[in-house]
Amino acid sequence: MPKAKIGIIVDNLIASKQINDFIKLSKTSENYEVTHLIIQNSNIFTGNIFLKSLQYINRRGLNTFISNASFKILCKIESFIIKSIEDYTHFYDVFDLSDFNLKIVHVEPIISNSGLVYRYKKNDLEKIKSLELNLLVRGGGNILRGDILNICENGIISFHHADNDINRGGPPGFWETKNRAKRTGFIIQRLTNELDGGDVLFKGFVSTSWMYSLTLAKLYEASNPFLHHTIDSIISGSTKINILKKKPYSNSLYRTPNIKNQFVYFVNMMSQFLTKVTRKLSRKSLRWGVAYQFVDDWRDVTLRRSIKIPNPPNRFLADPFLIKKGESHFCFVEDYSYETEKGHISVYEITKDKCIEIGPALEEDFHLSYPFIFEHEGNLFMCPETHEIDEIRLYKCIKFPNEWKFEKTLMKNISAVDTNIFYKDNKWWMLTNLSTSGIGYHDSELHIFSNDNLLSEEWLSHPSNPVIFDSLCGRNGGLILENGKYFRVYQKQGFNSLGDSFGVTFGVAEIKKIDNECYEENYEFEVLPQFFKKIVGTHTYNYSEGLMVIDFVKPSWYKVKD
Repeated sequence: MPKAKIGIIVDNLIASKQINDFIKLSKTSENYEVTHLIIQNSNIFTGNIFLKSLQYINRRGLNTFISNASFKILCKIESFIIKSIEDYTHFYDVFDLSDFNLKIVHVEPIISNSGLVYRYKKNDLEKIKSLELNLLVRGGGNILRGDILNICENGIISFHHADNDINRGGPPGFWETKNRAKRTGFIIQRLTNELDGGDVLFKGFVSTSWMYSLTLAKLYEASNPFLHHTIDSIISGSTKINILKKKPYSNSLYRTPNIKNQFVYFVNMMSQFLTKVTRKLSRKSLRWGVAYQFVDDWRDVTLRRSIKIPNPPNRFLADPFLIKKGESHFCFVEDYSYETEKGHISVYEITKDKCIEIGPALEEDFHLSYPFIFEHEGNLFMCPETHEIDEIRLYKCIKFPNEWKFEKTLMKNISAVDTNIFYKDNKWWMLTNLSTSGIGYHDSELHIFSNDNLLSEEWLSHPSNPVIFDSLCGRNGGLILENGKYFRVYQKQGFNSLGDSFGVTFGVAEIKKIDNECYEENYEFEVLPQFFKKIVGTHTYNYSEGLMVIDFVKPSWYKVKD
């Protein structure tokens, strides 16, 4: 069966990294292929720079001209910072689409007086219709209206890089960053005549960063693979494509910020940037810690009464997990060294009378954290975070509590963190946080895999993956079993003012349904980092047979001695 033909509407052959990456991803599809570029003549301003500026002012007004010119300068300044960040070095690069050798069709749209809205002439509509394309992708920056929206069987698919329930217009990511929103959304929509009010086929959220261009880069890169996945699902007729419910849009249309808003944003951004530089030069860092408390009910806990485990010199503890043996509880933690800048897994013995450091339980040449522990057939297994080597690994306990050996690589070539594994309804389930885009961002996507055999490498991806795409509840922070019920602890990311750990909190949701078709969980509660003085974050919470453990982070800067 031949692949469905897809076209991309662009303004010219020089395109963004996002369009370039999408075309590359399309080549992996068994269902569709990008065959055509629809190039629309969008050059409504002609002549030299002075004449183009006058034409722009005549169409859109002087204030809009000044705001847009200033905003471009702001983005240019920030692009120099972005280029210094490894994952986003090429974010602002442009690419020549002629390298893909796609068929090209030129059209002359009818452009509104504002220069923003494009409609297509009858002869251009017929030209596009004759290509027998299954679907079009909007790759330009204009607003499409009229018959072009229905020229293909599956219409026109487009990104809107914001939550369209609260933010329609643009620029993408700016207002969320300026207003210090905890998250920034995106949708993949089938376009209609209502701006950013199309049929929503996919929706997700990433945590908002301290700088506009960093929020933008994260938003674009994290969302981009899902344009490919959504189109693949549409063409294949997958049942996992569901049009999300709509609700009335009550906000005004967002536009390019004026000079005042840009200035306020720039001052705040530079303040945070200088704080980061100062921290780095002084080799200071936020420091995590772990605390515990004996309680009968993990919901009914006065957290301020918890007992802190002292951090060893030049190290910190985080990500506590528990198992009980005899009369003692054993707490496995990430044990991070400031000197080696690497974590290993250590174990502490906790009784009602004392807490004793047993020592290292698992060490590797790479970073280890999140020591998820479970039992199977009389054996004790650990699935620590090993994303530094792009694997999900399983270790088996040889001599409890501090002798473990590598047992099996469950999944290879995968960027995953904070993996939970449990057995329910005659099947093994794996809940893990992936970075589908490959930029190392793991805070939003919750993926599920299943297997009949724990030690098999054939883990089946859930058809609804990612089952959650939201920085407020996607990332794992523990797993609690109570009377046959599983409760997933999740991390709630805050506005990234001082780093990934600043402002993060946790919540708990009961897993109500998990099978090969769907995943459902019900919110239980959330915990704010207020139980100890001066703490600014908490992200792991676990409980086992009368003992609760929690971690926390403080802004008391910690400096390694030379």
